[in-house]
Amino acid sequence: MPRLYIFILFFVSALFLGQKAEQLFNEKKFAELTALEKESNTFTGQELYYLGYAFFRQENDLTAIEFYNKAIGKGFNDAGVFFQKGVSEMFLEKYNEAIGDFNTAISKVPAAEFYIEKARVYKITKDFANEEKTYTEGLKNSQDKNNESYLQLLKNAGNFYYAQTKAFSKAEKIYADGIVKFPKNYELYEKRIKALNAEDKFTEADKVFEQVRSFYSGNLLSGDYVKFKNMAVDEFPWKNQWINIYKSFEKPKETLDSLYKVYLIDETGKKVERQFNIEKTLQIEKTDPEFVICEESQKGHTTYPVGFKNGNFTIKELREKIVKILDNKK
Repeated sequence: MPRLYIFILFFVSALFLGQKAEQLFNEKKFAELTALEKESNTFTGQELYYLGYAFFRQENDLTAIEFYNKAIGKGFNDAGVFFQKGVSEMFLEKYNEAIGDFNTAISKVPAAEFYIEKARVYKITKDFANEEKTYTEGLKNSQDKNNESYLQLLKNAGNFYYAQTKAFSKAEKIYADGIVKFPKNYELYEKRIKALNAEDKFTEADKVFEQVRSFYSGNLLSGDYVKFKNMAVDEFPWKNQWINIYKSFEKPKETLDSLYKVYLIDETGKKVERQFNIEKTLQIEKTDPEFVICEESQKGHTTYPVGFKNGNFTIKELREKIVKILDNKK
């Protein structure tokens, strides 16, 4: 009888601790959950996973991995535990182990989030061939192609081709496919426009911009697009700096209205060093330019003797004239 009593007491105590662990996990009270470490010998595999994740959230990756392994040892071996183990290994710079666990997670559930973190390891280790392979496989095989994780995978893959390998056509294709799946994610349109302009496909870029202009006119945009009434359409390097070009959604009607704004970013990449406006000007003669390049600075408003006959000039022409000004060539 005493032995039975002790067994029942132990069972009830273990059940209570397990329920408490799950409750604390669901309530995201991770510090309180880690305090149960000494009683964890009675935990189930899933509860051990909860404890491991709590240590991860407390930035204790070594202990997190310890409990993930215990969870797996008790038969809790779903995709999530291998994924989280891989994340902790990545933070500990155990990259080979991380890739192995991400692969195990993907073999169980090919989730977009798993491919994102696997690609991150290859980016960190500068293994660009495998990073590209991971994006290709992820975009093809992810089972969740309509959620936020897949959208992020699309953006990461597009940025890989756009910024890292300069394969602009591949980036543009990814953004175009993304727009089909996420037609209300207007950042994808912006990225596609920039990729098209990087390829010097100015007419196609303008067509996509006109789509976005219609969204603006229909009050479908929000945030900075509405606040500043423009969208980034191009970026290119000048010496050790970058130049960003934004195009206005509102077509210039009055003198001084801007068609484009051009920003020279300083070498830190954090501040605007110089700002240019492509402004509508007063045409006295038909041969006079309709738009001129002006600069805004602490000294005031400077108008350069450089202009455009009308608003049909290309981004390439704008780049060339801005570079001449920056090179002090009028």
